[in-house]
Amino acid sequence: WSFFFQLGTRGTQSFHTFGSRRHYNDYRIDSLLSTTLSAHVEDSAQPIRLNKVFKATHSRREADRLIKEGRITVNDKTSFGCMVVPYKDVVKLDGNTIEGWEKMNTSRLIQDFDLVQEEPFEYIKYNKPRGVICTTDRRIKNNIMDDVTRRRGYRPDHRVYPVGRLDKDSSGLILITSDGQLPNASLRRNKKQPKVYRVRVNRPLLNSDLEILQSGIVITTVAQRDGKSKPLTAKTKPCSLKQISPATCEITLTEGRNRQIRKMMSALGYEVLDLHRLSFGMVGIDDIEKPGDWKRLSKQELQWIDSILRD
Repeated sequence: WSFFFQLGTRGTQSFHTFGSRRHYNDYRIDSLLSTTLSAHVEDSAQPIRLNKVFKATHSRREADRLIKEGRITVNDKTSFGCMVVPYKDVVKLDGNTIEGWEKMNTSRLIQDFDLVQEEPFEYIKYNKPRGVICTTDRRIKNNIMDDVTRRRGYRPDHRVYPVGRLDKDSSGLILITSDGQLPNASLRRNKKQPKVYRVRVNRPLLNSDLEILQSGIVITTVAQRDGKSKPLTAKTKPCSLKQISPATCEITLTEGRNRQIRKMMSALGYEVLDLHRLSFGMVGIDDIEKPGDWKRLSKQELQWIDSILRD
């Protein structure tokens, strides 16, 4: 480690620490040190549980199910649960090699000058156009991954996927990331982050209806439980609402039931003509106003991401 320390102190370090992750600003490190560290990571990688290979794309329960079904092989042998070593073992799902899981499960450490550099995650915000479907299944026409990578020029270094979803007929902000922790940290139960939508309906909104929408209204939606779709009939949680024009309002939700706003409006006899997400937590869409545009998150937005991951 003294060798690494000597190399590291030759450059200047200017970086910001966000929880357990490091986001670097004007940080440069000697290329020899970087190359040497990469080799060290591969040589000293520790075994991990097999289900962690899929943490970027599947929940732990879903990964365990794939393993139980015998769809996973390690070094071309079916495995029903074992430890695997990054950069040494080859893991396949249904015969297809899983790429990038090693980087998601290793970190780099230079203890002598207190620097921890974890493999960077990717975070972008994307203004989803109407007609684009929030699925990573590239067999489905107009899927979001083809749109943002093939049509819009985003070239991710890791496997990425959308955080949450917007239905096909809705537009607006979607976060896309390689960070497997973000969906759980921002969408589950008491950690759900507020989302703001602009909604235009087919006729002027009555004041009495606005009050009902704010206090909650009983709707039936489809909920996913243990991989199965089940109807859920319940009152929506109170939400904040601001009227923009006679037939347009902004609604802030902290829950995310399937097609919730459309169901709420339909229960009161309105038809939604346009539904556009403006923000998700502290991430807004003001700087990517054109449908299909995307942009990497700013320093302030990354700080917000880290804050919810640490909570």
